[in-house]
Amino acid sequence: MTGRKSMDHFNTTRSFYRNVIKPTIQYSTKRRIDILLDYVDGKRVLDLGCVEHEASIEKKADWWLHGLIKQRASDVVGVDCDTNAVDDLKQRGYNVRTADVEDMQLYDQFDVVIAGELFEHLTNHRSFLNSVRLHLNEDGLFVASIPNANSLNYFMQTLVYGHEIDGWDHTSFFTPVTLTVMLKKCGFMPVKIILYQPDEIFHHEQRVRKILAYLFNRIQQAVCWFRPSLSRGLIVVARPVNN
Repeated sequence: MTGRKSMDHFNTTRSFYRNVIKPTIQYSTKRRIDILLDYVDGKRVLDLGCVEHEASIEKKADWWLHGLIKQRASDVVGVDCDTNAVDDLKQRGYNVRTADVEDMQLYDQFDVVIAGELFEHLTNHRSFLNSVRLHLNEDGLFVASIPNANSLNYFMQTLVYGHEIDGWDHTSFFTPVTLTVMLKKCGFMPVKIILYQPDEIFHHEQRVRKILAYLFNRIQQAVCWFRPSLSRGLIVVARPVNN
């Protein structure tokens, strides 16, 4: 790329960010789950990728997204490709179904479609977003949480370990710019992008690690307040664009 073309490309990207993306940007120190739950009160919700594999339901009651949605939505249907886990949830009384989120037909429509930490695992985003569109009401919202590829957290991992330690099962990474481009190309318009850096500290048994975790959290909070684009994650709220 020549110097002139490089400068033109830079100016185009900068203009796109300022005029299209920046007006939608908000910053939050709330937990990811708490932000997502703001959009489900009294709504009919479709929760995609509803299974949580890391712990039993009893141990994760305060952070299992689907269970929390069920408490606040007027109705919620969960979808996941893990047949055994879906069958287990059905036996526990949850309205969940087995389906491929990239190619599903539930013959139903919803006020909100939620995708928590799912988008980065997909192989065909266009097909997935077509499925989302198919299951949204006329005024429905697509709400998704996604790790931020620009995050200070990823940078620090690479600095300390020489490589990223998260994302071994991710197929793609997104920033506010690349996410907006992807959504627009697939017929969606972001109405809000929330960059979040939760004010929380992971607990460690060793005293030294506790102190380091506290200091790192304080540094992250200060840096991300000044530069929200370095926050841990993104939450996008988008609407389908009428053709």
